[in-house]
Amino acid sequence: MTAKRYHDLDALRAFAMLLGIVLHGLLSFVGWPIWPVQDANQSELYGLPLMFIHGFRMSLFFFVSGFFTMMMWQRRGTGGLLVHRFKRIVLPFFVLGFLIFPLLNNMKAFADWVGEGREERRVESLERTESEEPKYEVPDDLGGAARQGDLESIERHLAQGAEIDGKYDKDFTSLHWSAAMGKADAVNFLAEKGADLNVRDQSQSTPILVAAFLGRTECVRVLLVKGADPELRNVYKSRPLEAMSTDRETTMYVAENLLQIPIKWSEVQKGRNEIRELLGTEGERNPESNWFVRNYMIAIGEEIKFVTHHLWFLYDLVYLVLAFVLVASVLKFVAIPGLAKWLAEFPLRLLWLVPLTYWAQYSMGGGGEDGLFGPTTSVWLEPDWIKLGYYAIFFGYGAICFGHVGFHRKVGRFWPIHLFISVVVFLTALSLMEGKDLEFCYEIISLCSSLFVWLMIFGLIGVFRQFFSGESRKVRFVSDSAYWLYIAHLPLIQVVQIWVSQWPVPIVFKLVFVCLVTTALLLLSYRYLVRYTLIGTMLNGKRTKI
Repeated sequence: MTAKRYHDLDALRAFAMLLGIVLHGLLSFVGWPIWPVQDANQSELYGLPLMFIHGFRMSLFFFVSGFFTMMMWQRRGTGGLLVHRFKRIVLPFFVLGFLIFPLLNNMKAFADWVGEGREERRVESLERTESEEPKYEVPDDLGGAARQGDLESIERHLAQGAEIDGKYDKDFTSLHWSAAMGKADAVNFLAEKGADLNVRDQSQSTPILVAAFLGRTECVRVLLVKGADPELRNVYKSRPLEAMSTDRETTMYVAENLLQIPIKWSEVQKGRNEIRELLGTEGERNPESNWFVRNYMIAIGEEIKFVTHHLWFLYDLVYLVLAFVLVASVLKFVAIPGLAKWLAEFPLRLLWLVPLTYWAQYSMGGGGEDGLFGPTTSVWLEPDWIKLGYYAIFFGYGAICFGHVGFHRKVGRFWPIHLFISVVVFLTALSLMEGKDLEFCYEIISLCSSLFVWLMIFGLIGVFRQFFSGESRKVRFVSDSAYWLYIAHLPLIQVVQIWVSQWPVPIVFKLVFVCLVTTALLLLSYRYLVRYTLIGTMLNGKRTKI
C-alpha cells in the first residue's frame, strides 16, 4: 500500500475547520439568542453567509474524515486505527475539553461583567449631561401609587373605589408594580388589603415572578410569607426560577425599555442569588452552587445537561469510527465484489446520494430554523441519532471513495459548474424559506439542502485538487494547525467579539477584524507554544524542528 499523502484533501479538511472561525465570528452580529455575545450592530443579512457555510461545512469535514479513516484502517488495521483515533480524538476531547468548557460556560457571565462596567460608565456620562428625553410620567392612579410605594396614595385610591386587582399601566396590577419596583412595604400593604397574590399580567407572569426577574429580594420574601405560589408559569413556560436565568441584555431591555424601570445589573444578579436561596433551590437546581455543574453543564428548562460546545464533532466522530470498524469487520465475511468501486466511480452518484441524504435531512428539521437548511446542531452528551445518521452518510461515502482511481480523477472536474449550481440551489431554498407556507415548502427545502451539500463537497474537492495538490510548506503548516485553531478558537473569538461589540463601525469591518485577530493569535500560539509540545503531539503526532 502506497504511503501517498493527499495534500489536497488535507488542505480541504483544514478549510472546513477554519470556516468554523468565520461561522462563529458571524454569530454575534445576527442576534442568535443563545450566543453569549450580542454586538451593538446586528443585521439579518449576515445570517445568509452563516446559513451557506452551515449547509455544507461539517458534512464536508465528515466526508474527508471517512476518507482518511479508511486509509488508516487499510494501512494499520483495526487495532492501529483505534489506537490512533483514541490519541487524536478521545484524548483531545477530554484533556482540552476539561480546560475549554469552563471558559465557554462562564463566557456569558464575563460578557455581562464587561457590559456592566460599560453601563456604569454610560450612566455616569449621562448624569454629567442633561438628558433631553422625557422622563416617565407616573399615572395618578392605583398603579402609579403602587409603583411609587406611596402607602397613603394607595389607601386613598382604594377608598375611592379603585380595583385592587385591576390592570393599570403596562397591563400591570398594583401588586405587579410594587413588586417590580422593589417596594416591599407596598407589597405587604396590598397583600393585607386582599390583593390576589397570583394575579397575572398579559404574559401570565405573577408578581413573584416579576420580582424574582428583577432581583427584588424583599418583595419575594414578603410574597412567599403571604402565600404566593412560586411554581406558576407564564406564557414562556417560566417560573420565577427560570425567569432569573434571563441574560443581561434581555433583562435590561425589558426593565428599561418596556417597563421604564432603571436597574443596575450587579444588583439584579445579587438579588437573584438571594432569591434562589429563598426558593430553596440552592444546591438543587441552581448551576451556580456546584462547581462541576457550573463549568460543564447548562440548565435547559428543568433539565441540567452536559454540554460539549463546539467539540461535539469529536464526540460524534468516536461513534462513527466505532460504527466503521463494526461494518468493516462484517464486510470481511460478506464480500460484495465491485460494489464499492461502482459507488465511488458511478458518474451519476447524485441520483442515489441526494435521496439518501434527503431522508436524513427531512427527518431532522421542522422544529424551527435549526435543521431546516443543513443539519441540526446538537451539543449534548446524549447522542442525536438522526444527526449521527446524517453525518454517517458523508463519513461512509468518504470511506468508500478511498483508493478508487476513478473517484480521484473524475470527481470535481467540473467544479465551476458544481459551485454555480449550488449557489442557485441555495437561493432557491432561501426564497422558499421566506414564503408564508413554510410547512408546505419543507420537503422542497430539504431536497435543496441535500443537493446543495453534495454539490459543494464535489465542487470544493475539484477546487482543492486543482490548486492544492502539490506539496507546500505553508499550506502544510496551516493544515497541521487547523485542528488546534478550531479546538481553541471559541473562547478567544468570543472575547474579541466582546471587545469590539460597542465599536461604532460597520459590521463587515468588525467581522473581518474578529476573524483575523483570532486566526493570527492562534497561528502564533500553534507555532511557538503548541506544535512541538505534548499538546501538538496529541493533536497531530510528534513534529521535529527542522
